[in-house]
Amino acid sequence: MARGRPLPKLELAPFWPALAAILVAAILLWALVPRAIQNGAAEQLGESVALLAPALADGVPDDPAALQERVLHLAEHGSLRITVIGPDGVVLADSERTRREVTRMDNHATRPEVAQALATGSGWSVRRSATTGVTYAYAARTFTGSDGGRYVLRLAEPLDELAAVESRLAGAMAVAALAALAVAGLVLAWLSLRFFRPLARLAEGAGELAAGDYSRRLLVPEEPHLAALGATLNRLASRVEEQIERVRAERDHLESIVRSMSDGVLVTDRQGRALLVNPELRRLFGIEGEVVGRAPLELIRLPELAEVIDGTLQRGESQTAVAELRLPERRTVALTSAVLAAPSQPGAGIEGVVVVARDTTQATRLDEMRRDFVANVSHELKTPLSAIRAYGETLRDGALDDRATAQRFVERILEQSHRLQDLLGDLLTLSRLESLEPRHEPSEVDLVAVARRAIELLAERARSRGVEVALETPDGPLAPILGDREGIERLFQNLLDNAVKYNREGGRVTARISCDPEHGGSVVIEVSDTGIGIPKAALPRIFERFYRVDKGRARGEGGTGLGLAIVKHVAQSAGGKVEVASELGTGTTVQVVIPLRERPAADVKGRTAG
Repeated sequence: MARGRPLPKLELAPFWPALAAILVAAILLWALVPRAIQNGAAEQLGESVALLAPALADGVPDDPAALQERVLHLAEHGSLRITVIGPDGVVLADSERTRREVTRMDNHATRPEVAQALATGSGWSVRRSATTGVTYAYAARTFTGSDGGRYVLRLAEPLDELAAVESRLAGAMAVAALAALAVAGLVLAWLSLRFFRPLARLAEGAGELAAGDYSRRLLVPEEPHLAALGATLNRLASRVEEQIERVRAERDHLESIVRSMSDGVLVTDRQGRALLVNPELRRLFGIEGEVVGRAPLELIRLPELAEVIDGTLQRGESQTAVAELRLPERRTVALTSAVLAAPSQPGAGIEGVVVVARDTTQATRLDEMRRDFVANVSHELKTPLSAIRAYGETLRDGALDDRATAQRFVERILEQSHRLQDLLGDLLTLSRLESLEPRHEPSEVDLVAVARRAIELLAERARSRGVEVALETPDGPLAPILGDREGIERLFQNLLDNAVKYNREGGRVTARISCDPEHGGSVVIEVSDTGIGIPKAALPRIFERFYRVDKGRARGEGGTGLGLAIVKHVAQSAGGKVEVASELGTGTTVQVVIPLRERPAADVKGRTAG
């Protein structure tokens, strides 16, 4: 519908009653006016019959010829047809016929007006004459003849002008109808301009509102009733727009919350089919494509999820479950469900289910690591404590009297005590490195000095094994770095200790300290040895706590199994990384890359001022 165009059916609605009234009036006039003319002519003839009947009474039935002459004489100066009929219906005289023709005329006893006059004294009718073929208005009346008999005088007037009257009537009716139609057209035009066009605009605007264009505002017409309707529609549109904006804002806020959640969220309807998933759930389970209307097992091949949803729908209460995913990697997911009900209709039943999926892989691994750590610590402490106890009990039971044996057992006790001390020291170092709040503020560390001190501490052990330890440093001065001095010292000690411990006799250990311009000036620490090497299968696990490639040799060398774990923690706490390259029978190289960190502004300013 064009803008502002009136509605055709509504615009023509007043026209049809007017047209129907005009048609009904025309039909009634066409049907009643000729009949009224005919009835009027018949009534006038009846009055004329009443006046002529006494004038003809004297000549009936004495002299038929004289009666015919008299009838002709009376009809000579008028258009009336005069007929005298006997009581038996035989025509005695007729102004339209000769005497001879009268004798041959049909019996008129059955003519309607004649029969009525014979029965009641008078009668009339309008019909086409069977004798002349002309339409007449007939009026008949009985009178008494000279012989005392009852005769009928009938007058007939031709209605030749009736057709002309009807023609003039038709023309007048046509003119009146056209005038009425013109007036109706003017009225319709006024109604269209005043009512229908504004109403059409209101209907068009209401249609746009119904289609969702709530920002549209209607032009308020001048007509009071339509103006009230337009204003009401505008108020309705404003309220609906406000409510929709409020609902949209709440929906967007809810979607933003759901999308920003670190846990996966799945919302289903009362049939258990998906309505909404957030990006975290897609990432967690690798969901792609459209999800609305799909069953949980179609989205995620996880029977535990379907059981949680079905259980919530059936029991109407929250359900929990733990599921394990094996592809593409092993992960643990905790599932928790809640009933989704309509907030405006408490007790109306379950509208759906909300399932929260939380990736607990890290927590599960940490828990497993904690259990393994406790078991490993218990095992590592058990061995030296058992040995110390056994040596002590042996000394108590008399070995003290044997000086050589006592000396040997005391040395063993001291060795196991050193081992316990090293183990506890490494455990305390790990605990400090893993603490959320570091106990030491970053300080300037001279890597060359730290490396030389570590080499000095291991010099005696290296000489006893015939291992040469060398340090390679940059040609120019190396600026100090900001870091954990104690941690970096333990890093050098552990790397050098392992390189000496697992080297062959006459081997070599090389420690290198350099700057790497490609990594933004990062410091690179490398410790290489010519020892026994590490199998490739063991390389991914060598940084695990208490992991030993050769358990028997490691314990025999007095290792705690925590050295490389400490190295990894120190590197990561400094924002760096550790890489290992090794070949069996050739040697191992451990590389630690530590990015340089800027000094605090206050510290730099203080040093400059000093």
